[in-house]
Amino acid sequence: MKGASQMKRLAILIIVAALAWSGYWAFSAWAQRRAIESWAEARRADGWEVVWDDLSIRGFPNRLDTTFTGLLLADPETDTIWEAPMLQVLQVVYNRDHVIVAFPDSQTVSHEGARYEIASDGLRASLVRDGALLVRANAEAEVLNISGEAPLALSDLTAAISRADAEANRYRIAVNAEGIATGASASSGTQDGLRLDTTLTLNAPLRLEDYAEARPRRIEIDRAELDMNALKMAATGEVDVLDSGHLDGQLSLRVQNLSEALAAERDAGRLPPEVLSIVEGAAQLLSGLSGREDSIDVTFEFRDRKTWLGFLPLGEAPRLR
Repeated sequence: MKGASQMKRLAILIIVAALAWSGYWAFSAWAQRRAIESWAEARRADGWEVVWDDLSIRGFPNRLDTTFTGLLLADPETDTIWEAPMLQVLQVVYNRDHVIVAFPDSQTVSHEGARYEIASDGLRASLVRDGALLVRANAEAEVLNISGEAPLALSDLTAAISRADAEANRYRIAVNAEGIATGASASSGTQDGLRLDTTLTLNAPLRLEDYAEARPRRIEIDRAELDMNALKMAATGEVDVLDSGHLDGQLSLRVQNLSEALAAERDAGRLPPEVLSIVEGAAQLLSGLSGREDSIDVTFEFRDRKTWLGFLPLGEAPRLR
């Protein structure tokens, strides 16, 4: 009898725990929906258009899987519209600060009248936050194709941003693509690759809601490499960003296989002849300064809001804003 009584109490405890967890999950799902609707109302009050055909939250008992269908976000201030037939936001119910976003195979972005079609395979992103602050974010895609005025195709893409030093507002950015193609060749498959490893120092921490407030103050490029068709490019450098937005510092650039790359561009017809002539002239000048016929190896200096190549002024220094 004693054993039967203990089993009965255990069964009651299990039932009570299950009911309590079910209630907690239901409350969490309600809070999730309420937070999304409140965010949408706040954006609409700012003049945005925020529309979805359906919003569902599933994943009981351990997850909150939020699925939007027929999603449209339009920001009139930046004249940007994003449309997606479906979007999933995945979380575990006991860790709301880690979010995984699954994107559809096709989506569109319109900016200042230009429309870009984005086709992808396996495009996902994950985000870890500390309250409103971004700790790290990662993205990956087996294939990512962007069509529009400047077509771009990437394969085996990984990208990451992580907080390197919270007190100094330093963030490391890394991008790697095993294949890349641009222009007309972007529709016929990718080739070569892209690699980037850089550190940004910002004037403020990255906040999920007010990310536009964070401005770069210093850029340290440890590695930036592009291998595409015959062209091979690599850059390193460290620059500060002045209050005016002008760069101040140095950037070293190495370009190889110039003749073969320019010949390939001419044969493919990806650049207008007049643009190609300007590029060829600039390439010949820079390669001559480098002392090599088929490569460029130069260091640009940005100071006094101007760009210098040695003692030669080349014009205004680049501006980030």
